[in-house]
Amino acid sequence: MKNQPIKRSEDMKLFSRDHHFGLLFSWKIKQGIANNVATIRMKNYLNFFWDQHLKDHFLDEEVLLFNRFDVEEPCVQAKNDHRQIVNLIDQVNLASQGDYAVYEKLITFLNDHIRFEERVVFPHLEKTLSESTLSSIGHFLESRHDEFKDDYHDEFWK
Repeated sequence: MKNQPIKRSEDMKLFSRDHHFGLLFSWKIKQGIANNVATIRMKNYLNFFWDQHLKDHFLDEEVLLFNRFDVEEPCVQAKNDHRQIVNLIDQVNLASQGDYAVYEKLITFLNDHIRFEERVVFPHLEKTLSESTLSSIGHFLESRHDEFKDDYHDEFWK
């Protein structure tokens, strides 16, 4: 049976839209690997994506969602995943030129993390948080959230 689209609360949709950009980032890195692109080009894009999008996305999720449940799974796992992703980004930045394996490890982990949040964490939060809390989160995100513009100059994935 094919996976059905996930019905997401209107107040959580901006997080899901951000996840789309994360999946697209992974696809671009995967294309770079498949085309034997110099890893420095992918590393520069990774740092652009981290600085312009992913860092703030992690902060928003942790402050607005996960920190409400300090000891509750699956929020604890999601926060630990964030730390692991940051660790993998650090590994990429320290890796030797041509080391594609660390990029593959990063994009695999990031994709799995996004799927986990979409399929487990967000449905859990939508059931657990009150409508007024979800609404407050949605209004806050709407007021300060800028959609990521992937205007990176080196389109190595093409």
